Amino acid sequence: MFEYIKLQRTMCFGTCPVYSVTVDNEGNVNYSGEMFVYKSGEHHWKISGKKVNQLNDLIEDFGFKSFIYEPGYEFITDGPSCITTIKYSDGETKEINHYYGHVLIDDSLTAFEKNIERIIGTKKYVNPRLYIYQVEEKVPESPIKYIVVSDSEKEAIDLVEDCVRQELIEWRVQKIGIAADNYYGPAIIMKGV
Repeated sequence: MFEYIKLQRTMCFGTCPVYSVTVDNEGNVNYSGEMFVYKSGEHHWKISGKKVNQLNDLIEDFGFKSFIYEPGYEFITDGPSCITTIKYSDGETKEINHYYGHVLIDDSLTAFEKNIERIIGTKKYVNPRLYIYQVEEKVPESPIKYIVVSDSEKEAIDLVEDCVRQELIEWRVQKIGIAADNYYGPAIIMKGV
């Protein structure tokens, strides 16, 4: 059984997401977004006991404790790394610094890292699917309209209300598309009447 798992994604020469996420054996998750992520700053949530067991099974099935990282030859400079640290209940700690510029014959380590994040649920903080919303006041005469990129209707309304700084406005929201570009946070991309 693990005591905690920590995954850190490091900088590259570009726009690679930079963040760390830690989960303990009770399912408490601590996320810290630094750069090129949808949610910057500290965020906390809890995963179920079932997911904690999935993580434990993943670690055992992969054989992380005995895994020997053989990076191969380096062919890309300025790439990101994924540093995975696992502290086990017996007190032993193992860390693998996986540099993505190395050519790997066996890419099971990358799949292992992605599976940890899938179980923990980091996607909604790092790079969720974003939608384009039209948000407008529910008034018959010339409503103010906003075009917003966000991950939910609620977030789109919250963003507009923060911009308008008025209360008691009723909003009509319509999803009008999927955002194709990388946005690193919710954004109002257009305002009009």
